[in-house]
Amino acid sequence: MRPLFAAIVLCIFATLSVHAADPQGFAIWKPADFQSKEKMLDEKIGADHSARETLGQYGSHMVRMIHRVATGAPEFHADFVDLWIIESGRGSVVVGGTLSEPKPMGQGHGEMTGSGISGGESHEIAAGDVIHIPANTPHWAVVPKGGQLTYLRIAIPVK
Repeated sequence: MRPLFAAIVLCIFATLSVHAADPQGFAIWKPADFQSKEKMLDEKIGADHSARETLGQYGSHMVRMIHRVATGAPEFHADFVDLWIIESGRGSVVVGGTLSEPKPMGQGHGEMTGSGISGGESHEIAAGDVIHIPANTPHWAVVPKGGQLTYLRIAIPVK
């Protein structure tokens, strides 16, 4: 009788553990996670006045945390929509217009940077804001002197 009871209990626990597992690709980040990552990124600031960490790569899209302590270079993505969720700090985002002195950036086709944006619109941004930037749109995170801006960038392919 004991072996039968032990087998039943083992089957119940095995069934519970299968149902309790998170699905593949699931992730959750809490505010405390962002605060500790921001401190870590603050010590890795590069020549472009920023540091970044990819939090997840999910085949069709990626989630990246970007921490800026000054204004860097503008960007343009032909094949990606950017969704930004501002985690801390404040600044502005310049969108639209024309990329000044454009040049290729990174490995991907259609990724460009430049020295500035002419004719764009500036919008104030701060913690809690969510920004949707369409593909083929020049954009530029502007950080005030002495300030900082930390945000999640979700890059969503348009194709």
